[in-house]
Amino acid sequence: MDSRENNITSSQLMGLIVTLQIGPGILSLPNFLAIDCGHDGWISILIYGIIITAVISIIIRLMNRYNNKSIYKINKLLYGKYLGGLLNLLVVLYIWYAACLCLRGYTNVIHINLLRTTPSLAICIFILMPIYYLTWYGLKYVGRFASMIYLTLSFCCLMFLLVFRDLKLSFLMPIGQSGIEGVKASFHSCIFALLGYELISVIYPEITNKKKAMKYAIGSNIITTIFFMILLLVVTSFFGEEMLKKGLFSTITLSRSYRAPIIERMDILFISIWLPAMSMATTGYFCIAYYSINKLLNLKKRGIYLFIFTSITILLSNVPKSISNIDTYSNGMLIAGTIFSIFLIICYLFSFIRKKE
Repeated sequence: MDSRENNITSSQLMGLIVTLQIGPGILSLPNFLAIDCGHDGWISILIYGIIITAVISIIIRLMNRYNNKSIYKINKLLYGKYLGGLLNLLVVLYIWYAACLCLRGYTNVIHINLLRTTPSLAICIFILMPIYYLTWYGLKYVGRFASMIYLTLSFCCLMFLLVFRDLKLSFLMPIGQSGIEGVKASFHSCIFALLGYELISVIYPEITNKKKAMKYAIGSNIITTIFFMILLLVVTSFFGEEMLKKGLFSTITLSRSYRAPIIERMDILFISIWLPAMSMATTGYFCIAYYSINKLLNLKKRGIYLFIFTSITILLSNVPKSISNIDTYSNGMLIAGTIFSIFLIICYLFSFIRKKE
């Protein structure tokens, strides 16, 4: 990859983070939170959104202390060549793991809702064709493509307005019933939905206007938090927590519940709008994973290694065979993402002990 092909602006960084967060979580987050904390899911996502905003500010401050360096170079400066190299390997494996899991979840939704008789492997291959193309040209074009997430958000807000008169605010009462225990129980669902911000530490050197990075990075998490809050309020007040506990993809079910005068299947329209969002999330993880491998190993023959990387990703993404398997692997991604976030905070604190250079 040419370095200029990887340059992104702070506004493109914001679109990329929003994509990584909203793409995987928009479909099933209300269902999981209904199980965890009943109708108070919007309170939990607000609390964890504020916490993640603080974590993002720490990550940006860490990056600013080591101007124009990624977490890979910072690890070697802080922990030495060998331990730093091992930590870098773990970071790359985490991002690759997330890319495979995101691709599997994308394939699973298409398989369940659209192409039920098509083998998952075939769907996976066709999904990765445009992703392969964008990755070939670098992060700059992935960042531009990620801006389409705002179209998905706009359509979802329009759908919320269409079903507004059918909402029952009584389903949200009493507010705060789940209490602190509900907030603790929803840790898994909320953090998993907000993951993606930690990749700032990997691609930070490619941001061209770093002075605005803090503002746009925090802004991306604010957009995600507000959108998820609105989503949870609408879906919960439409179905009620008991019905949400029995469902799987509540947002798709919500689109099926509305009968438009011209559009017969609103859910098909929603899925067609959601597909680019999930594709962008998968593209983001996939491209950053390959970008990381390329940076660490300094690969020369880009075409060969990208093809090998893509092939292995396809095989690994088909390891989970059922929804329960996907949930199990999602727990692994949550644990790894949480550890990575804590590790970045430790790096920031440790940077005051060791010299920056």
